[in-house]
Amino acid sequence: MSTPPSIRGELTPDPNICNFILDRPLIEEGWSVVFESDLESMGSPLIERLFQIDGLLRVRVTGGEISMAKEPPFSWQELAGQIVPVLREVLGGEEPPISDAALDAVKKLPAEEIAPRVEDLLNAHINPALASHGGYARLVKVDDRDVFLEMGGGCQGCAASKATLRFGIEAAIRQVAPHVREVVDVTDHASGTHPYFS
Repeated sequence: MSTPPSIRGELTPDPNICNFILDRPLIEEGWSVVFESDLESMGSPLIERLFQIDGLLRVRVTGGEISMAKEPPFSWQELAGQIVPVLREVLGGEEPPISDAALDAVKKLPAEEIAPRVEDLLNAHINPALASHGGYARLVKVDDRDVFLEMGGGCQGCAASKATLRFGIEAAIRQVAPHVREVVDVTDHASGTHPYFS
């Protein structure tokens, strides 16, 4: 039997999303797998067990990070009391927590699909939300499986832009394109003076 991992919870700006950080990778670095329900677990023991917990809506595994989304009115305090024992039990066992079938399904997605999926996401969901703060995000390029974004308007130089990118935009991109490796901010945040307030 393997040694159970150390687990650290990390709350995000979105109260319905929490990250659980492990001391070891669950899957190969650079890959992300998203599960919406136990029906999509593709034989992954960890995902099947997690979706037996009432209140969980989505699980994303990236390297050694497990990001989970819940539905209200469940609190992370009550859910963590069920999640952590499952993580320790499954990850302390000998069986791979994420099945090869689930990983293979992501790796077979062509890189050419990334740009149109990201563009659609930005146009339909991300930019309408950022527009309320006078900001926007623009796809600069996709290089292999890396996505390069530029943030403008109220997002340029904004103190919250880093959190917006990681917990909002990047998380959304990984939902529609789980084969993305890195999301890189190429914005010159140093230029201008508090663009949102100018």
